[in-house]
Amino acid sequence: MRTEDKLKNILKDWKEFELPEHVEREFDKVFLESDKILTVIGPRRAGKTYLCYQLIKRLKSNVPEDNILYINFEDERLHPLEGDELTKLLEIYYELFDPKEGKKYFFLDEIQEMEHWEKWCRRIDEQEKDIKLILTGSTSKLLSKELSTNLRGRTLSWKVFPFSFKEFLKTKDIDYEDRNIFYSTKKRSRMKALFNEYLRDGGFPEIVLEEEEVLKKKILQEYFSTIYYKDIIERFNVGNIPALEDFLKMRLDNFTGQMTLTQSKNNLKSIGHRVGKATLKKYLNHAQEVFFLFKLEAYSMSRKKRIRNPRKIYAIDTGLVNAVRFDFSEEYGPALENIVFIELKRREKEVYYHKNDGECDFIIKEGRDIKSAIQVTKTLEGTRERELQGLKDAMEEYDLEEGLVLTENEKDNIVLDGREIDVLPVWLWLLSND
Repeated sequence: MRTEDKLKNILKDWKEFELPEHVEREFDKVFLESDKILTVIGPRRAGKTYLCYQLIKRLKSNVPEDNILYINFEDERLHPLEGDELTKLLEIYYELFDPKEGKKYFFLDEIQEMEHWEKWCRRIDEQEKDIKLILTGSTSKLLSKELSTNLRGRTLSWKVFPFSFKEFLKTKDIDYEDRNIFYSTKKRSRMKALFNEYLRDGGFPEIVLEEEEVLKKKILQEYFSTIYYKDIIERFNVGNIPALEDFLKMRLDNFTGQMTLTQSKNNLKSIGHRVGKATLKKYLNHAQEVFFLFKLEAYSMSRKKRIRNPRKIYAIDTGLVNAVRFDFSEEYGPALENIVFIELKRREKEVYYHKNDGECDFIIKEGRDIKSAIQVTKTLEGTRERELQGLKDAMEEYDLEEGLVLTENEKDNIVLDGREIDVLPVWLWLLSND
């Protein structure tokens, strides 16, 4: 079938498409109102398409329907791609639609499937001033800072992660803004039970909305396989597939732990894989580009020192870790730490860990200065001295008057050598706006 006919069929279907029900996601409307190209990025199955539907529904309240176009470039009807789909898209749009005066909104889902998409987007941005482009993709290459010179400076990026705890609670019809939650035994117990579910199953929308427990793990295992095969092996043309799989599973086995490439190389060698450090660095970068794993550096003013220090590795979702690992039950502390890290990324914080005489899980940099320090532990019982020492070390290093300890259930206020430390349950902190 000709490209024109494929596109006509898909665009005709869009004209008749009814938007599905969806959970309202967090989104700042100024990103849609800006004249810049909007890139919506995040891991596969995190809800990028449904965020597009949410934005389209919002637009339809004051924008004519024919001024809004949505097309998914992973639609099997477009494949095999001929390479001229984008070139012909605008012509066919004006042939089939009757847009009114004013802004037109083009939602182009998984646009990284198209070759030379950046050049086309630049041309549209320059020549069609009444068209607002909204691009989605499951690779960080769509990030503004990582785009080629064709689009640099022309885009704004919005990251979509799996549901935050607030969004998770929306699906349960829970009023998380109730200020009495912590002080009501019944409400607090309910919140803790829901948080344990969120910790165990994660925040991928399909999993949160799935009622059958037996299916959740199976679906998450399928997510891992899809990310592994389609997003990493196929996209980056990885040759040594068994080594990649074992490397990724090793990282999940030790999520939130420190790693070096030398250590990983030796671990893989012990089970029969001969892989160089340069290859392992590529594997890790690939996993980060598709939002599967995240690297966290130790803070130092010297970039060389940051690179030399071990990195800590975090996963996109604790449910995904739980589904792939053999035994998750003893990993409550790391799971709490992973959830805090992803929330900090969701809040667009510049995050490092601190390692000196003691170790602090997270320090937050704003501008040129370290502004806050966070320690995460299941409980302070039996670990109080070690956990507080690591936090205190960071507070002294960066001259911080206040610190934060996040735990499973404890709430307290501690004064240590004149410095104030708040102790909060992770779930309560997740409901804050800080």
